[in-house]
Amino acid sequence: MARIIDKEEKKCSIAKASIDLFCEKGIQQTSIEEIAKSAGVAKGTVYLYFKNKEEIVFAIWDMIVERHIKAFESSITPSMSAKEKIIQFYKFSEFDNKDESEKILHLYQHFLSSMLVDNSGLFTAYFESFFKVDYDFISNCLEEGKRLGEFEIDDIHNLANTIVLVLKGAAVKAKASNLHFNEAQAFITEQISFLLENFTRNER
Repeated sequence: MARIIDKEEKKCSIAKASIDLFCEKGIQQTSIEEIAKSAGVAKGTVYLYFKNKEEIVFAIWDMIVERHIKAFESSITPSMSAKEKIIQFYKFSEFDNKDESEKILHLYQHFLSSMLVDNSGLFTAYFESFFKVDYDFISNCLEEGKRLGEFEIDDIHNLANTIVLVLKGAAVKAKASNLHFNEAQAFITEQISFLLENFTRNER
C-alpha cells in the first residue's frame, strides 16, 4: 500500500535539508538543484512546495521561530518581571547543542547578508515582519512594566526600536568579532540588560 504523503511534513523535510547547504555555501550560492539532491527529491518536487529559494529560507526561519516561541512560553513564570521576560526571550536555550547553535548563528548571518544584496525586496519584507514581531513583544513587555511600576519610560516606541537595533546588530558584531554563539548570546543579554537598567525604577 502506497504511503500517504503529508505535504507539510514533506515541505519541512525539504527546508531542513537545505540548512547545511546554506550554512556552508551561503544562500545566494546554493541552487535549487543542490537542495533537491540534498533532500533526495527531484528538482520539480521542490517547486511543488516552494515557488522559489526565498520561500525555503523563510520556511526554515519560521520553523526556528516556532521552536523558540514554544521554548520561551514553557520557560516563563507568573512571577517574572517584564525585564526578566525580555531577557529570557533572547536566551536561545533550546539550541543547547553546540554544533546546532553555531549553525543557527551562521544561518542568521547568511540571511542578513542575502537581505543586503536582495533586489527583489522579499528578504527585506520578511525580516521587517520578523522584527515587527520582536518590536511588538518588547513594547508589550515595556508597557506592562511601566503599568506595574517596574519601569519609568517616557518613550516606549524609541526604547523598543533601540533594542531591536541591538538585535539586528548582534549578528554583525558576532561576524566582525568572530564570536561563537554563546558569546553572541552574552553580548545580547548584556546590551539589553544595560538599556533596561537605565529605565528600571529604583526601589527606595
